Amino acid sequence: MITSTDTDYIRRAIALARRGTALTSPGAMVGAVIVNNDAVVGEGFYTWDGLHHAETLALQQAGEAARGATVYVSLEPCSHTGRTPPCAKALIDAGIARVVISNKDPNPEVNGRGIAMLKAAGIPVDCGVLEDEASRMNEAFLTCVTKKRAFGILKIAMTLDGKIATAEGESQWITSEESRAAVQGLRHSVDAVITGSGTFLKDRPQMTDRTGLPRRRELLRIVLDRRGRVEKTPGWLLVRGGFSELHAELEQRQIQSFVLECGPDLAFSALEAGIIDKIVAFIAPRILGGREVPAIGGAGFERLADALQLRDWTVTPEGPDITITAYVHRNH
Repeated sequence: MITSTDTDYIRRAIALARRGTALTSPGAMVGAVIVNNDAVVGEGFYTWDGLHHAETLALQQAGEAARGATVYVSLEPCSHTGRTPPCAKALIDAGIARVVISNKDPNPEVNGRGIAMLKAAGIPVDCGVLEDEASRMNEAFLTCVTKKRAFGILKIAMTLDGKIATAEGESQWITSEESRAAVQGLRHSVDAVITGSGTFLKDRPQMTDRTGLPRRRELLRIVLDRRGRVEKTPGWLLVRGGFSELHAELEQRQIQSFVLECGPDLAFSALEAGIIDKIVAFIAPRILGGREVPAIGGAGFERLADALQLRDWTVTPEGPDITITAYVHRNH
């Protein structure tokens, strides 16, 4: 039976996992908490370069206090030998009495086998605690594993009437300093940032991660140049061609997630092609009017029935602006 205390400890495990932001790709963010006699005796979170999994780090900290304890972990313990030995076996050997998990690991090498290993050893397992929260945290990892592609985020900074620039092309700055700081946080959370050749040639954007926070790999900056207009530029990867070529580059470089910051036509094309999973729109309380430079352009859909539906949306304040975050629902 799941209790409120279980939920609290799983929430702590998820918070620990988030400390691996920008440090775990192409792996998952994972946190673990070991509790014995109502006291936390061990904690850990995973980073790719740190090698050791969250459960192993928590067991090392707990020592003998792990025997008879409960482990709270945000992702199913692994059951196979990869870069490290299986965590499920380590928990069994340590004498853990119970395991509480947020998400099953969809990795074909795990996918329920870790849970099965624990249960076969007589350890009770509860799975699915704060599952949605843990899934959102690892949405990039889960998309890569299940859909074999990078998780795509479309970032938009626009006025209330949906404009990303004036008729003369002025766009700095539509949104507030608070929104721009949030954009930096968004870039920090992904492996790559992508723009189109038009935006690159017009604005010469930096599109860097300026948070100052640690990251395992430098943010990969990509120009998608479908018309061969951009010369080779230091610090930027040029991808000649369309989304198939982009997918190949992302896969080769083990890119788990990206932010697309671009003009209206490329934004529509990316949505239409199905490479965008989430939209983050920073909306300033301003009206520009006119017909020029909408946030989303392209040919558009002719029928309402064909429109892309957004779901699971949230609204948060960002200084004087608001941020709408929504997920793209594939209905066709």
